Amino acid sequence: YGKNHETPLNIASNVKLVTTAAALALLGPEYRFKTALYVDREHKAGEYKNLYLRGYGDPALGTEELWKLTTELLSRGVKRFRGDIVIDDTFFDEQRVGPAFEQKNQDSAYRAPQGAVSLNYNAISVRVLPGVAEGPPARVQLDPPSAYFAVQNEARTVEKGRTSLVVESSEEKDAPPGRERTVVRVRGTIRTTETSGLDYTKRVAHPDLYAGYTLFELLQKRGISVAGRVTRGSAPPGALLIDTHYSMPLGVLARDINKRSNNFMAEQVLKSLGADSNGKPGSWQKGLQAVSRYLEGLGIQPGRYTMVNGSGLFDSNRFTATQVTTILRGAYRDFRIAADFVASLALAGADGTIAHRMAAGPADRYVRAKTGTLNGVSCLSGYAGAPVPGAQPLRPPLAFSILVNDVDETASAKRLQDAIVESLVAFQSPQVVSAAQPAPPPVLLAPK
Repeated sequence: YGKNHETPLNIASNVKLVTTAAALALLGPEYRFKTALYVDREHKAGEYKNLYLRGYGDPALGTEELWKLTTELLSRGVKRFRGDIVIDDTFFDEQRVGPAFEQKNQDSAYRAPQGAVSLNYNAISVRVLPGVAEGPPARVQLDPPSAYFAVQNEARTVEKGRTSLVVESSEEKDAPPGRERTVVRVRGTIRTTETSGLDYTKRVAHPDLYAGYTLFELLQKRGISVAGRVTRGSAPPGALLIDTHYSMPLGVLARDINKRSNNFMAEQVLKSLGADSNGKPGSWQKGLQAVSRYLEGLGIQPGRYTMVNGSGLFDSNRFTATQVTTILRGAYRDFRIAADFVASLALAGADGTIAHRMAAGPADRYVRAKTGTLNGVSCLSGYAGAPVPGAQPLRPPLAFSILVNDVDETASAKRLQDAIVESLVAFQSPQVVSAAQPAPPPVLLAPK
């Protein structure tokens, strides 16, 4: 079935279906991202000159993994670096913000910048707690703490009235290269009764320095001193490899991208795909070239769609419902990636972005899908399974794409999508179709 199915529309975060399908097919579900520590070969007992942190686009590196990387230094008896911590993120180009991201200048974590060396999705956790009594400033805690952040705390504690806080992050102005910081500004009031505090997550401005200063703090906790500073550079060819951290397989990471609609991870994967397919430094252009080759293999020709980034932000990408279901069908029929791709999608009534949709109804746990939401845009694309129909053969899943653009509010679009998908789950073909020869997937589009 198709309605306006050849009309190019903004598919929002449904673009992540394209990114993950291409990455799984071209890199493989077993692909792992790595992050490595190097030191200069010439050294004295317990002392080296420089420490090098080299990244390869890991979208899931966290403070815990960075802490584990320092374990090998401790086991080798390293006590001091008389030089610098050098951050090597040359695996990516220098473009930090994805195409179309400039449409909105926001400090939200979902708009985090990219970097070959990245940490905690390039976001900082800010917890604001009241002071001990009315009057004193609020307490501001950062996780992870580091000298990379400058905190401007203008919030105060009150006993009466309401809690009203504004937390903002911005790039420090006029800082010399290599000394840039992210400024975290907290304003407003917090009641003394907010004993658990309030949590906020904000983007950082410089992924490489964020990771570098966090590593600096972790080394201090390990009892390893650094005489120099955090700087940018590249590890020399003869540097000694100390330890390497490998991420979870791409097939596992894809679940965060599609179930939780993680924009940062999608863009990291796209740039990594570019570096792996077309040589470093990875860039959006190279990643999109690799995706284009994958789509051509499915019969989707260049010029028939518009894709400028890997996450679906903002008013930029255009696909038709036919193209989306073609991608869904191609991934489902590729045995090498099918299980990982389908498992990456949210499960209706159970998890991800549709955990609370279609629950306790006929589609509960019978739908795997990806949502896409922007102002005036609501999309839902995926697969609709079916309950076992008594003694009849189980029909294969139906691929669907419901793209709704130009709506005043998305709630009605979501209700429409849910109703259509529930009808698909209940649908039984009058003809028996074997699993070896799946029925052609329906193509669904319901524009305003």
